[in-house]
Amino acid sequence: MGAPAMTFEEFGSYRPRTLLGASLLVRTPTGEYDSSKLINIGANRWGFKPELGVVHVAGRWAFDAYLGGWFFGENPDFYGGTTRTQDPILSTQAHVRFLASPRWWAAVDGNFWWGGTTTVEGMVKDDLQRNSRVGLTVAWQIARQHGLRFAGSRGAFTRIGGDFTSVGLSYNYTWARRPQGR
Repeated sequence: MGAPAMTFEEFGSYRPRTLLGASLLVRTPTGEYDSSKLINIGANRWGFKPELGVVHVAGRWAFDAYLGGWFFGENPDFYGGTTRTQDPILSTQAHVRFLASPRWWAAVDGNFWWGGTTTVEGMVKDDLQRNSRVGLTVAWQIARQHGLRFAGSRGAFTRIGGDFTSVGLSYNYTWARRPQGR
């Protein structure tokens, strides 16, 4: 909500103010699965992730936030033929971006997720996930369709997993679609 349908030309000059969006990601129980193995490529369960997001643009600044969660079906054929269930994992994230010029921008990001405790055959496991990460991204358009992007993130606090630092530098090439009639 907040943005109309646009032509290619209209999109190029559109300046948003506040936008609201929603999504639903569905994971089906596909992939290779063998209940005699503890680690599998497939999960043998359904997963659903609804998410709401909002972005507000004010001049060169943009503020966006998201709230969502993973909800899981049970795996009735877990390791050794047992049944495994998992509590939802709730998540939130926020970003603050600054457009320094049409050719470069920077963003500071943070997220937090909580939940996911599993139960196998009625036994609750000590595997609650309560983690957070912070990050920084800087992007620079070096030519019309070419760009460089630096990104780094770090685990702010971690209970299970996610306690690592990542740094990346990437080159981006954008295939520009020309408007019809040109």
